[in-house]
Amino acid sequence: MKKFLYITAVLATVALTSVSCKNEVDDLFDQSAAERVQSAVDEYTAVLTANGGKWVMEYFTTSKEPGYIYVFTFNADGSVVISGKNKWIGDVYKSEKSLWTMLSDNGPVLSLNSYNKVFHVFASPEDIPNETDEDPDETGYGHSGDYEFIFMEYTADVVRLKGKKYGASIYLRRLPADTDDKAYLGLIDDMKAKLFNSKFSKLYITNAQNERFVMTGGVNGVASFYPEAGDAITQTSSGNFIVTVDGIRFMNTVEIDHADPTAEPFRFTKFNYQEADGSLICADDNSTIITAAPFSELFADKNNTWTLTKAKITGNMLTLYNAVVSECKKKLKETFRYFQLYYSNDDQRFGLRFKSGNYYGIIFYNLNITEDNKATFTIDGSCAEGTEYYYNNLTSFKAFCDALQSTTWTVESDSRLVPSSIKFVSDNSADDSFTADL
Repeated sequence: MKKFLYITAVLATVALTSVSCKNEVDDLFDQSAAERVQSAVDEYTAVLTANGGKWVMEYFTTSKEPGYIYVFTFNADGSVVISGKNKWIGDVYKSEKSLWTMLSDNGPVLSLNSYNKVFHVFASPEDIPNETDEDPDETGYGHSGDYEFIFMEYTADVVRLKGKKYGASIYLRRLPADTDDKAYLGLIDDMKAKLFNSKFSKLYITNAQNERFVMTGGVNGVASFYPEAGDAITQTSSGNFIVTVDGIRFMNTVEIDHADPTAEPFRFTKFNYQEADGSLICADDNSTIITAAPFSELFADKNNTWTLTKAKITGNMLTLYNAVVSECKKKLKETFRYFQLYYSNDDQRFGLRFKSGNYYGIIFYNLNITEDNKATFTIDGSCAEGTEYYYNNLTSFKAFCDALQSTTWTVESDSRLVPSSIKFVSDNSADDSFTADL
C-alpha cells in the first residue's frame, strides 16, 4: 500500500493538542506528533534496509544537467555502499562505503551524513570544472545537488524523495539483493549506446497525428525540442533526462509547442526502449516514438558515408563483389578497396563510390526509399570522370552496379535511434543482401 507523508498534518496535530482541554474532546491520535514522526522514521529505515537494502537511485541536480544513476546498498548498521559511473568521478566505475542515517525533521529525512567521494561531488559548493577552461562556473553553488532527502511516498519497491535544499524529485527503485553494482551500471552504459550517438545528433519525435518534432542534444542528456514545421528559434524548449535500464525519464514534464502556436503544448515525461526496432515509445500515450531520421533522409545527408562491409554481403551480391575484387587484380593489377553509398557535395548527387588501388570513382544513382522502407536504385547515366572505364571494361564491375537497380530492396536496421548499420535485402531473394555501415 502506498504511504504518504503529510508534514502539514503533523503540524496541524501539534496545534490541536496544544489547545485541547480535559473533558472537551478526545485526541485524534493515540500518539504525540513526535512519536508519530519517530514511527515514520523507523518505518522508512526498515523499508530501505529490507530485502538486502539494494536500490538504484535516479538522481537529478538541476535542469541544466542530465540525471545520474547510482546504486545504493543500505545496511542496518548505518553504513551504505554507493556505486556510480559518470564524468564527474572520472567516467569510471567507483564504489565507496560511508554512513547514512534517518533524521526526524518534521518528518523522515534520509541523510548521507559522511562524505562519500562517489556521490557527494554533486553537493559540494566547489566550482564546476569546464572542459574548455572558458567561462567556468564560479557561482559557488557547484552542481546544486542534495545529500539529504525528504521522504514523500513509497510502495514496496519504489520510494519518491525530494531534495531537502534544492527540491529535485529523486526516485529509489528496489533491486534484487544479489545485483552486481558494476554490472548494473554497465547495463546503463549499454542502453546509452543503444539510444544516442553523436553521428545522429538530430532525432525525431513523431506523435499519433504524425506530427514531427526535432530533438537535439540527446547524447548530452539535456535535449532541445521544436516542431519541425514550426520555428526552431522561437519555439524551442528543453528538458533534461536520465537514462535507465528501460529507456529515459525526464526530470520534469516536457512541453513542446506545436507548429500552430495556439494549440495546447505536446507533453511527455518518459519513453521506454523497444527491443523490436530499437526505438523509444512514449509511456504517457504508448504511441509517440523517438527515432533517427527516416532512411531516405539518412542517405541524402551530405555528412554520411556508408561503406558496404564485405563480411555482411550475402548471396549473389557477394559473388558479384568477389568477382570485382578478382577482376581488378587480374586485369588492372589493382587491389579493390570498397564500395560506398555516398552523397557527393561537389556533384550534389547520390552515388556508389568506389576505390580501386589509388583511384576513386562514382557511379551516380537516383535512390528512392518509400515510407514503407522499400528502396530502388536507378543509374542516372552519368559518372565521375574516368569511372566509365570500370563500368565499360570490367564485366564484374558493371554486373555489380546493374544488380543494385535490378530489384527492389527492403531496408532495415536493428536500431531506429542509432542506425549506423543498415541492411538492404532483395525482394527477389532474401539470400541476396548487403549492409551499409556508417
